[in-house]
Amino acid sequence: MTLGPSRKYWNPEIELMSREELIALQFKKLKKQLKYDYENSIFYKERFDKAGIKPEDVQTFEDFQHVPTMTKDDQRWCQEESLRRFGHPYGMLACAPINKIVRLSATSGTTGMPTLYTLTKHDVQVNRELHARKMWRMEFRPGDIVLHALALSMFTGGVPVCDALQEYGLTMIPVGAEGGVTRVLQFIELCKPHYVRCTPSFAEYMIQRCPEVLGKPASALGLKGMTLGGEPGGGISEVRKRIKEGFNITRLFDNIGGSHNFHGYSCLATVDSPNYKGMHLLSEDYCILELLNPETLKPLEITDGVTGEMCYTYIDWEGTPLLRYRLGDILQLTLSPCECGYSGIRFKILGRADDMLIIKGVNLYPAALKNVVAGYVPRVTGELRILLDTPPPRVTPPLKIQVEYGEGVTKDDLLLLNKEMREKMHNFLRVTPEIEFVPPNTFERSTHKSKLIVKRYEQKEKK
Repeated sequence: MTLGPSRKYWNPEIELMSREELIALQFKKLKKQLKYDYENSIFYKERFDKAGIKPEDVQTFEDFQHVPTMTKDDQRWCQEESLRRFGHPYGMLACAPINKIVRLSATSGTTGMPTLYTLTKHDVQVNRELHARKMWRMEFRPGDIVLHALALSMFTGGVPVCDALQEYGLTMIPVGAEGGVTRVLQFIELCKPHYVRCTPSFAEYMIQRCPEVLGKPASALGLKGMTLGGEPGGGISEVRKRIKEGFNITRLFDNIGGSHNFHGYSCLATVDSPNYKGMHLLSEDYCILELLNPETLKPLEITDGVTGEMCYTYIDWEGTPLLRYRLGDILQLTLSPCECGYSGIRFKILGRADDMLIIKGVNLYPAALKNVVAGYVPRVTGELRILLDTPPPRVTPPLKIQVEYGEGVTKDDLLLLNKEMREKMHNFLRVTPEIEFVPPNTFERSTHKSKLIVKRYEQKEKK
């Protein structure tokens, strides 16, 4: 596809569809997808039969909500059962035969056994299309040089993304976070990329280590911008501010989308404003999004401001088409027009359903705590850990957290800092934690997703 650099949309035929046209297209694709899943997946056929549902029974979106949901635990069970039955992990869930599968990718495995995804040539092309839409809206253009500092390996956001962006016309430098911060910084210095892709925590780690590794601050690297993903941070104002100032950049995007079909990005018009409403969802012709009540798992009406557990379905997908898949993320939706001029749903990822904590009836997500702590840099490093002595979600007060203090901070400084942070958390989050301050660099910096929760009860059980 040849497009002029000033053209607003990568695929205007789809991106300018009315809501009514888009919903009609979704349902047409859904009907075909349900029949395909039922006929080609042992797991889906067994699920449908057990629920007493046939694909042809789904005549409305309300009918579709009777189809059972699935989780990562179901996906892992499929892999284990496939290994037992067939000697490979694809036999239960994957719909396309092995001779049509051209790529395998996997999650990072931070919440347990990595879950595998199979893609056909068709799926790879869909993935390229969705990345192209996203990059075009972020004003990346063919010839821009992008250094990839997220994980490579089997990661869904690794090689598949590099492949899609190369197809789009970007010059990719696939260093990968596995190489470590020193190697990434050395290649930034050597290859002079315009942009870097990484997690927010890795970006902050590069700011910290750059003077030591290269003998100059990260602000002197000459980057034009960054894209953040893989963990909370890109949507946290204080974290974004610190990264933009640390690298001396004005273009900083939050985004989601690896080798699957749920893709979104944050626009520059609102990302740093008090009116920030999250990321634009731009893959609804390949993905049906639902929100569920986290406690009852009943579908919620899609209205402006609604909050619930994300549940999505792949449509027009061949390899491993996930069906009413509960990923565990809690989203808040915005339906009102954006200042940037683009229409459609926007979403904020508030946290994970299984990370939600309840303290005296108050629901708290780790990202909210991180947002408050980030506001006290450089008196703190921005790093924290939440210590749980019993399984979540309910926490017996006080909530215990550890926070790294910054270089040169004294004991007297910490007394005042403790008072300020507790008051701010009480006022903004309605939670007053017990704070233990620990020295800088106490917590390991991860090249993948940072874990904010320390499950001390599991360590006790092992003893």
